[in-house]
Amino acid sequence: MNIPKSTIAYWLKGTKLTKEQKEKLKNRVSETAKANIQKRIARTLRILDEAKQSSAQSVPRISKKELWLMGIILYWKSQNKMDYKNGVRFTSSDPRLIKLFLKWLEDIGEIGNEEILFDIFINNGQKEYIEETRKYWSKMTGYPKPYFKRVYFQKPKKAALRKGVKKAEYGLLRIRVRSSSALARQISGWMSGIAGQL
Repeated sequence: MNIPKSTIAYWLKGTKLTKEQKEKLKNRVSETAKANIQKRIARTLRILDEAKQSSAQSVPRISKKELWLMGIILYWKSQNKMDYKNGVRFTSSDPRLIKLFLKWLEDIGEIGNEEILFDIFINNGQKEYIEETRKYWSKMTGYPKPYFKRVYFQKPKKAALRKGVKKAEYGLLRIRVRSSSALARQISGWMSGIAGQL
């Protein structure tokens, strides 16, 4: 039953409420307001989730040419100046980017599993979670756990501590490709070709 507030106010005009009644009324109004806010939040989250799912479903199958370009841009962002000497390397804490670059190496670079090496970087304070971290990256990449033997411990940078920046829960994973200085040069050439068209 929806009754206008003005009508309710008219009905209650001149009615004296006890302190207890006023408190109950106040609590009821507060609970109703909270419930309405929660409903609005839930509705907004549902709409956002539906929009996200719709967008995800609208993405067509990635072509080899698109994968080629995605991998180059991804590598471009994190390229190391010493890659000509040390070969192709890629580091990230995001398992989605790690998976993308591994797929790029497999499909575009034609790199086999035996040519892939992994390095894990975690904070000194996370030593007790080494095994859990290895399991995590093994699950995320699909590579057996023995691939993740190399673990390096880092001290948090002072600047990061001052800013309150936290390391990723499972640290950073670096992908290295054996004897890949030639591939690093090839990727650099592709990057130059793309840059020349901008």
